[in-house]
Formats: sequence, structure tokens, C-alpha cells
Amino acid sequence: ITNIMSTSQSAKFFNPVLPEVQEYLCSMLKDLAAYDGLAGIFLDRGRFDGFTSDFSNYTRKEFEKYIGRSVASFPADILPAGHTSGIPSPEPVHMKQWLEFRAKVIHDFMEKARAAVKSVNPSVKFGVYVGGWYASYYDVGVNWASPDYDTSSKFSWATKKYMDYGYADLMDQMLIGAYASPARVYGTTEWTMQGFCLLAKERTMGACPMVAGGPDVGNWDADDKVPQEEENRAITASVAACINACDGYFLFDMIHLKKADQWSYVKTGIDGVIKKD
Repeated sequence: ITNIMSTSQSAKFFNPVLPEVQEYLCSMLKDLAAYDGLAGIFLDRGRFDGFTSDFSNYTRKEFEKYIGRSVASFPADILPAGHTSGIPSPEPVHMKQWLEFRAKVIHDFMEKARAAVKSVNPSVKFGVYVGGWYASYYDVGVNWASPDYDTSSKFSWATKKYMDYGYADLMDQMLIGAYASPARVYGTTEWTMQGFCLLAKERTMGACPMVAGGPDVGNWDADDKVPQEEENRAITASVAACINACDGYFLFDMIHLKKADQWSYVKTGIDGVIKKD
């Protein structure tokens, strides 16, 4: 176990299990909610840093309280050394309970964060950005689905209780990162833009009134395999593909469009949707 402050990792996360972390963040949200004319707040990275966090002594004690017993071999009974993604085989004895516990931590924080914002200004809309890849999003401790969505009926890594910590019903608005390749605009599965959005609506089950999704135009072709012309067409096509699959369009992010002079392709896509309406 290595303290993140002792690593070369550029982004450092607070431990969301700590009450003082939650209190500090909620106090910041109250300050923000007090701004005149503010329409809404989106939280980004409202999660654990990754699959290998947080294994501090405090988190261990809180997890043991949650399951009502001590963990004999920590963290091996949860996650084997060196394992950074996916469900290991054989599955550690406490792994599913760990995923459930982490989802509860984030759910409960979102509940407090929403209450903090609404206590200052009830009219400010509260929401989050999340990655659309729900099938593997357990690795950051987030269940962004509706609490009525039975995750365990779809995914073997989820306990029956995992669904209790879905937080879509706490949100007034959600942005879904439909971060597929520019060569994969259409489809019904994850890792297609349209599929990410369709599945987000299916999984949120109407619990959140506004679910918008869209691509990451700056990082969607890291190996530069897709010609620029195809990327431009994908930007245009992504607008209708996402809007028609959910409640709106979200694009990450404007600086990428500016650098590549691609705003006109978004405008063409938006104009096409407006004309059809």
C-alpha cells in the first residue's frame, strides 16, 4: 500500500470516506450556491481516484464496520497486489462487499452535497458528470443508475444491495461521457456514442429529469487512426445520435474544437436537429 502523496501521479484525490473531506467539500458547495444568478452546479470526479484507492487504515476500519467483521488479510481479501482493473480470478472474498461499500460512500456524499446546495438556494440545479461506461465504473466506486435499477441482474460483480446506492434520483441533471471512438458514433452498446446514451437512459430509469451525453473530441483518437475528415463527420453525426438517445447533447470540450477549428461541424449537427424539430 502506497500513499498517493508518495507517487508521481499528477492528480491527487482526497479520501471521500473521511467525514472532514465531505464537510470541506460541502462547505465549498454552499459558497458556490450563494452566487447570484447561478443556475446549476455539476460535480466532476465525484468518486474514488481508481480501483487501487483508498486502502488507508481509516477506510479499512469503516469497511469492517460496514460488513460487521474484521478483514483477515488486508488488502488481499479485497484486491490482490498489482491488480489495477477488472474483477480478478479467483475473486477475493470481500471484493463484492467492497464495491458495495464504496458505492454507498459516494451515494451518501452526493446526498449531503445536494442538501448543502439546496439549503442555500433550492432553485440551483444539482448534478454530476460521469463516464458512460457503467459496466466497469464500479472501479471508481460510483453507481450512477437509478436505485430501482437492479445492477446484480445484469452484472456478476454487483451484490443485490448494490442497487440501493444508485444516485440518479438525487440529481436534477447528469452529463454522460459517451467517449467512444469517432469511428463508433452509432450502436446500442457501450463504447458507441449512441449506445452510451441509450444505456444511460435505461439505467437511470427516469429518476433524473435531464440526462445529456456526448463525445470527447480531444481524446477520442489517441493513436490518430481516424482521418480528419471522418472525425469532422463524426462530430456532426454525434449531435443527433446523442440527443435522440437521451435528453440533450454534451461535448468535451470547447478548447479542442477551438484548437482544431471544428465548431462548424457541431453547428451543422445542431442545425440539423433543430430543422427536424
